Amino acid sequence: MNLFHTPPQTIARVQQAIKVRELSCRSLLESCFENIEKKEPVLHAWAHLDRDAAFQQADALDQELQQGRWRGPLHGIPVGIKDIIDVKGMPTRGGLESRDQTPAAQDATIVENLRLEGAIFPGKTETTQLACFDPPPTLNPWNQAHTPGGSSSGSAAAVAAGMCLAAVGTQTGGSIIRPASFCGVAGLKPTFGMVDRKGVILLSKHLDHVGPLAHSIVDLVILLDGMTDQATYLPLLIEPVTDAPRIGWLTDFFEGRADASMQQALKTVRTKLETAGAPIRDCPLPTEFESILEYHRDLMQFEMVQNMGEDYEQNREFYGPAISQVLDAGRELSQERYAACLDYQNLIGQITRRCFARAEILISPATLGPAPDITTTGNPGMNAPWSMTGFPTLSIPVAVTETGLPLAIQITGHPDKFDDLLLAAQWCEDVLRPGYLEQIS
Repeated sequence: MNLFHTPPQTIARVQQAIKVRELSCRSLLESCFENIEKKEPVLHAWAHLDRDAAFQQADALDQELQQGRWRGPLHGIPVGIKDIIDVKGMPTRGGLESRDQTPAAQDATIVENLRLEGAIFPGKTETTQLACFDPPPTLNPWNQAHTPGGSSSGSAAAVAAGMCLAAVGTQTGGSIIRPASFCGVAGLKPTFGMVDRKGVILLSKHLDHVGPLAHSIVDLVILLDGMTDQATYLPLLIEPVTDAPRIGWLTDFFEGRADASMQQALKTVRTKLETAGAPIRDCPLPTEFESILEYHRDLMQFEMVQNMGEDYEQNREFYGPAISQVLDAGRELSQERYAACLDYQNLIGQITRRCFARAEILISPATLGPAPDITTTGNPGMNAPWSMTGFPTLSIPVAVTETGLPLAIQITGHPDKFDDLLLAAQWCEDVLRPGYLEQIS
């Protein structure tokens, strides 16, 4: 089994030591590569590694520090990049053997922004085939008999195993939140459209999101600020968050479908938050929400055919059974059904906003339960609704099952009030994080 998850080394702690030159960029990168050399032969979190280029980056950034230049909190921080995102000089395989192996000629916009902020790229992290559902080679750092989730499988596993301090993932259904949850790290799916997708393999025009995975909410925000080249959100969290948020608790569609271990964890979470002063009320979802998974599925399938159908026809033998099933189903969908999905997406986004009339955030389970075995990447049903609405959602680990696997909650915010989500989530993390490694029975 071998537990390969690593106690968190956060960007927030490390960056100050780098700034004052108590810690060099090279030595931090060396510690990450030590973990890679030890754990990668078992975990398979990386699709491509470029040690030489990474150390060239580190040495150049150390020279800048000697000259008095500090680029910001990402200066010298090793960041993994999901292998559907272009990094100059590295191939973008997308988990598919038939794809062109030629190294990318330029960075994706988010990688270019991170590079300017001083992030170092050890390599590309594994993904399921074209960010779909076929299980990846990556294994869960907490227990190698279990999936790390998908499709940002390598990103979550690499962060959990201490191979990098943060990573970038993407989500069309549940591909950031689910692997972050299964691997015991934090994940953030930003509001739809917040992060530029240029240089990212497109699955679904109306569903694809790009977001960070890291060890804490502050680290997520540091990476998000770097990805968006705005440095907008970190100042919100400089001071401790003392005001308890009003919380809407999502029951039937979410909590009612969770397994026994997750339901027990949710009870503990709710008690801790209420004891700390948060007013919590059950929040009914609109009746139209009951159809969200079907509409999400059809919208995703139709648009994946638009983007990948031609390659699928030419290279069908390279495609796994799960992505093949998605593409075959998408070809059967009519233009009328596609139009209905887009109409529903607009409708459900508007009417779900009513849930925030008396709440700053909504809380629900991030997954049905702990990570299942390696024959699957897990069920994305808890996460797909927020990909469909485009509402910003993040996850934090809150408990460990008696079998030693992490559980997480997801915290969803109003699409026009991202600041409120971050402040409320930071308060929740401060309350919940101290006891999260306590096992539940």
